[in-house]
Amino acid sequence: MSWSVPARITAQAKIDDVLWVNLSENSMPHWKATGLYHTMGEYGSCKIVVLPDGFDKPDLVVFEGVYYIKYVKLAKELRKKNVPYIIVPRSMLTHDAIHNSKYLKKVFANFLFFNKFVREALAIQYLTEKEHIDSGDAWNKKFIISPNGFDAPETLSRKKNKGEVRCTFIGRMDIYQKGIDLLLHACANVQEELRKAHFMLTLYGPDWDGSLDLLGSCIKEKGISDIVTLGGEIKGTAKADCLLASDLFIMTSRFEGMPMGLIEALAYGVPALVTPGTNMCDSIEKYDAGWCCGESVDEITNGLLTVIDQLSVLPAKGNNARKLALKYNWDCIAERFRKDISQLLTSSDK
Repeated sequence: MSWSVPARITAQAKIDDVLWVNLSENSMPHWKATGLYHTMGEYGSCKIVVLPDGFDKPDLVVFEGVYYIKYVKLAKELRKKNVPYIIVPRSMLTHDAIHNSKYLKKVFANFLFFNKFVREALAIQYLTEKEHIDSGDAWNKKFIISPNGFDAPETLSRKKNKGEVRCTFIGRMDIYQKGIDLLLHACANVQEELRKAHFMLTLYGPDWDGSLDLLGSCIKEKGISDIVTLGGEIKGTAKADCLLASDLFIMTSRFEGMPMGLIEALAYGVPALVTPGTNMCDSIEKYDAGWCCGESVDEITNGLLTVIDQLSVLPAKGNNARKLALKYNWDCIAERFRKDISQLLTSSDK
């Protein structure tokens, strides 16, 4: 969210009047750099009436995420004023997200607050069709599909690796959601085959609740430190250079909204090995932009073996990955979002 939200807002602001307001005081430098970012603290209240002229009576409010009590309070004010809102849950409403993270607490909170918040929304904005399917229609039957995007580089100067296969994961180091534990088990299962293929996997991303220490210990215990390393958080030019030098992107998530790291890799011409939990399997198979495997250790193991056996097709799949990524240009997504929302608002007025 810290990257996709500002990118989405920047694209939408090119064609619509948009006010971006964070209900907390937290911020990041690149948010402010958009020139669009504000906090409720600037207006002295968390009420819609204190916003600038026009935005105190908006056509639509978009809530990014679900489980924030301030959202519930603001949505109550919006309903009283007949202001429609949509919710972007970012996988928070999927079966896996509900049942595998603070389940009892969420059941209680949903009953008291969040069921009504979601049910009374104009619609739910899912990032992929699979996220919609995994969430179901019990929350709210009205929905749109509007994915994350990426501003792909216009030209690429990819680096050729002689004698080795460089594989990359970039994302939040959430061991369970991202399925990193499954990936490490699979790598351990076929470590000799990976060594023979000169396979090197680097996991990049910020720490997540002590995950880096846990992963470091796991890699050492499994004896795969020579083929799997932790690269820490990577940004900007360093990330671009990393992707240009990568032969394969790997993401074995159990569940996702829509992974920005994967889309970015595809945009740099990097084919991918993914699981259905990434919500990108169908597209990757349709465009022949990589490989898909199941979400078990055995299936990921077999996926790695398939990649090793088909290394010669990496360049062709990389070209296809680039073509697939062009579907996710932020400006195109903003236009489609505007069209979908206009239709929803028109139908709700009838």
